[in-house]
Amino acid sequence: MHSTLFDVRIRILVLESLFYILSEHNVDILCVFKQCLEHVKIDSDIFHRMPEQTEIKPAFLMVGCQRCGTTWTDAALRNHPGVFLPKQKQSYFFDRNNEKGIEWYLSRFQDANDDELVGEIATGYCLIDAIPLMHKHFPDIKLLMVMRNPIDRAYSNYQARKVEQNWTSFADALEREPDLLTRGEYINQIECLLEHYDAKQILFLLYDDLHRDDRAYLTSILNFLGLDATIESNLYGQRKNAAMFPKLRKVLHRLGLKPVVNAVSHSRIGDAIRRSRKRKGKSYSTMDQGTMMELQKHFKPLNDRLSKFLHRDLSHWSTLDR
Repeated sequence: MHSTLFDVRIRILVLESLFYILSEHNVDILCVFKQCLEHVKIDSDIFHRMPEQTEIKPAFLMVGCQRCGTTWTDAALRNHPGVFLPKQKQSYFFDRNNEKGIEWYLSRFQDANDDELVGEIATGYCLIDAIPLMHKHFPDIKLLMVMRNPIDRAYSNYQARKVEQNWTSFADALEREPDLLTRGEYINQIECLLEHYDAKQILFLLYDDLHRDDRAYLTSILNFLGLDATIESNLYGQRKNAAMFPKLRKVLHRLGLKPVVNAVSHSRIGDAIRRSRKRKGKSYSTMDQGTMMELQKHFKPLNDRLSKFLHRDLSHWSTLDR
C-alpha cells in the first residue's frame, strides 16, 4: 500500500516539475498534458482499492457479574500471552457509556497484536438493558458469565461501596439501592441472554468453583476461548478484589488518598497480603440475621430456577451458616 502511494506521488511530482519547466519556455502545456496522459496512466481507482486498516473487535466479553471474581479473572487473563485486554478494566460501554459511540469503544482494542485474542472484562453487560445493544454490535461473540451466592454478592458490593455512598447499614443500602438485588437475579439475566445468543456462545461459571480450585476455573475459561491452558499463572492461590483493605480504604478515601491503596494492591505487597488473607479465610463482619432471612426469601425461587438451568446444586446458597 505504501509503495503504491509513493509511486503515485512521484508521478505527480514529475508532472508538476515538467509543467513548470514547459511554462518557463512558453510551451503549450495543455497539448503536452494530453500527450502525457496517453503514455502515463495514473489509475484513478487506486485510492479506492487501497485496503483500510483492519478494525480490531473483541472476540470475547466477560459480561458479569459484579463482585463475583471478575477482577481476579481480569488479572489472570492479562497474565496470559495470548490475550489482549484494554489497560482500563472496564469501559462500561453497553451499560453506561453507549452514547459515546461504537468507534469510541473499539478504539480501546486497537493496540492489540494480530496473534492476541481480544476481549473485555465487564461487570454490567449481563444486565437486561445492556444485552440487546451488546448483541446488536457483537452477535457472534463468545461470552462468559460468573455468578456468586447473590446474598454474598450483595453484601460484598455493600462493603465495597458503603463509604462512597454513605450507607449506614446493609439494610439501609438495600432500601436505597435496588441494584444490589437486581444484579443477583442471575436467571433473569440468563434468560435474556439466551433470547439473543446461542447457548454454545456462553460459558456460565460459579464463583464457588473459583474459590475451590482457581486453576481448574481458569482452565475452563481458557479452553472455552481456545487458548493454551498449560501456561502457568502467578494468580493461582491469590485473592484479588477491589475491597481488599476495607478499613484502610475508608481512611484513605476520607483523606483523598484512595490511589495509594490501589498502588499497594497492584504491588508485590498486595499479592502477599492476598495470599495471607485467603489462607486465614479473612472475611467481612457477620451479616444481620434478619436481613439475611429476608434476602433468602427473595432469592430462593430465583436460585432454584438457576440451579435447574445449570444442573448444579445451589442449596448452600439458602442456608444461614455464614
